[in-house]
Amino acid sequence: MFSLLTRPFHPIFCFLYGPQSEGSTRIQCLRRFVTFLLGLVLGFLLWKLAALNFTLGRLFVNRATDLYVFIVFVLVTGTIFMLSLPVRAVILLIFVALVGKSGRTYLRAVAFAFIISGPIANLVENAGEVARVFVCTTVLTYNLSKTRFDLMAKPFTNTLKHMRGDVEEIRHTFYELQEVLVDLKYAVENSDIEDEKYGDKNTKPIYERWGRETKRMNISEIGNGGKELPTSAAVQERFQRNMRNRCKHQLRSGHRVCLEVFRKGYRKCTTNFPSMIGKAICWPYRVDIICELDLFGNPDKICDPSAVVPQNFGETYVELLKAEQQLFDNSSQIEVNYEIKDEQFAKSQLKSAERTGQAFKEDFERQKRIFNKVMGILQKILCLFMLRMVYVSINYYVKYLNDVEFDNFYITKYFKHVDQRRRKQGIDAILPLRTYEKSKYIDVDYIFSRTHQESTTVCFSLLQFLLELVTAGLFILIDHLVVELLQIVRKRSKIVYQQDGEHEVRFNISGVGQMARLLRTTMHNFNIHEKVSTSLSNKECLPNPHVLPKKMYYQLILLYLVIIVLIYQSTTFLRMRRVICSFFYYKREKQRILFLYNRILRNRLRSLEFLIYDAEDNLATHRIQQQVNVFLWLRFSCPVVFGWIRHFKFAKRTCMICRGLEDSTFTVCVNCGLPYCDDCAEDLNSVCFQCGVVLTRVAEGSESSVEVYAYRKEK
Repeated sequence: MFSLLTRPFHPIFCFLYGPQSEGSTRIQCLRRFVTFLLGLVLGFLLWKLAALNFTLGRLFVNRATDLYVFIVFVLVTGTIFMLSLPVRAVILLIFVALVGKSGRTYLRAVAFAFIISGPIANLVENAGEVARVFVCTTVLTYNLSKTRFDLMAKPFTNTLKHMRGDVEEIRHTFYELQEVLVDLKYAVENSDIEDEKYGDKNTKPIYERWGRETKRMNISEIGNGGKELPTSAAVQERFQRNMRNRCKHQLRSGHRVCLEVFRKGYRKCTTNFPSMIGKAICWPYRVDIICELDLFGNPDKICDPSAVVPQNFGETYVELLKAEQQLFDNSSQIEVNYEIKDEQFAKSQLKSAERTGQAFKEDFERQKRIFNKVMGILQKILCLFMLRMVYVSINYYVKYLNDVEFDNFYITKYFKHVDQRRRKQGIDAILPLRTYEKSKYIDVDYIFSRTHQESTTVCFSLLQFLLELVTAGLFILIDHLVVELLQIVRKRSKIVYQQDGEHEVRFNISGVGQMARLLRTTMHNFNIHEKVSTSLSNKECLPNPHVLPKKMYYQLILLYLVIIVLIYQSTTFLRMRRVICSFFYYKREKQRILFLYNRILRNRLRSLEFLIYDAEDNLATHRIQQQVNVFLWLRFSCPVVFGWIRHFKFAKRTCMICRGLEDSTFTVCVNCGLPYCDDCAEDLNSVCFQCGVVLTRVAEGSESSVEVYAYRKEK
């Protein structure tokens, strides 16, 4: 296959690298130039390979810097590729590693990156759309409820809104009544403070200040729910004492006035006469002792209020205070406030629709950023698998040069040339390979053939990749279901809210009294006449699902198909590594081929020992197959009914040595029932390795064959 692909380029290769070009300087320069151009192309491909998932634009913000780095990388790669033979081999091995296990791992990482940036990112996008729908629906529900409750509560809100003016009028009326009661309370309750009517000019400011404080104290007491009421006896005794003190104060005021009159008269008289004559004439004004006389009698007797104050004054005053509290308590300082029961719980639980929606969006965006960061880190870690390709390529290069047994099981043209030369010389030749050897070595002319180990590796790789396909399909299915659900919701959930109606409330209060007037002032705010006609739709709240483009699915399917092909034919593509290394190190390749040839010769000298070892290794597998394979059991238990299934692979036995499928040349031991192919039986000298019985061919369907199977089953 490789020779067929490279045949058109043979003339160019021979012209540049043939023996006749070794002495030509011009051809050597041309060879260098062509190698440099090839290095530039490979450098460009390496750059694209590295930049496929490593977004180098983030490292180089300036696009000019990114271009300079790209040019330097390509030029350096081309130069080193031209000058260094190991670099040439390693770079070519890197591209071959793309189709190997490391390359498949890298492509799986790329496929997983597609899943992250495709279905998973789309799930996050649609989750954001669900969050938007939730917020929008919450706001819409809030607005609809608010419209309805505003209409219901409008009379109360209007009343509360216009209550301030009405309250001021009521408060003014209360103050007028309080002014009447303040003087009475002042006269009864303040024993050491005189009314301003009885005070002189010196004590009048003091009395005024005391009166203001008493009034403010009384108002605050009313505002605070009132103080504790005194007893009637205490009120009676206090009022009589106040009356007695005021009477005595009045008498003392007359005494002071009398003294002041005599003093002014004497001063005026002395100023009108000479001093000697004035004293003789004005002496009567010095006789002020008359002011000391109690002309009205004993002050204690005169100022006794017992006969003046009624005996039930205290009881009447206490009843007056009670009536005041009942009338003015919590009324003089009227305030309208909203009160919420369990206020702390309400403050912690009740939020507006906008705040709830905003908090939901912020929390979702925060979780989305964390998810994107985690997915980005995971994606970059998966991209590091590209470095594994470099490591595997270098490791293969080193092992190829140092370990002669590494990857050395190919029957090449040089191998056949050596074998043909030995055959012409009459020496033992190797080709054709024996049956048990065909599963261990690969003829390069049959490039698609595999060894038994390679076939097992391919099967396990396909099973492992099948699990990845199931996982990817699960994400795609979930994304598809979410999109379908959102589309169904969008098509089936459009609602138009229509509100039409008339709301009218009227209060009629009849009467001409003060209370009727106050009620009309208060209740007129409850009168309302509203017509409602609103039309709302949830169109803005319907989800807009984000659908992945079909191009993404096609790219993902194509990538998975490429991975499946690479897994199935990975062994074929990986043989290019040996071809590359043999091209650059052809002498080393000859040494490896000669070593392989000699190793096969040595193994054939000990072939019987190796055959027995392989048979013992496969014996456990054979026994499990006999017990587990239902088709074999049916075939040999009922050969008449199920004998036809022997034509299918799942009902065929395998050789104990080479694991080849059963055919017409198979030989079965008549003693222990172990099957052998004709070539392996010949290599064993027609002797069973387990029981030592001579092997004889038994025809299918004969009684001996059935007896052998029954014997093995019982054993």
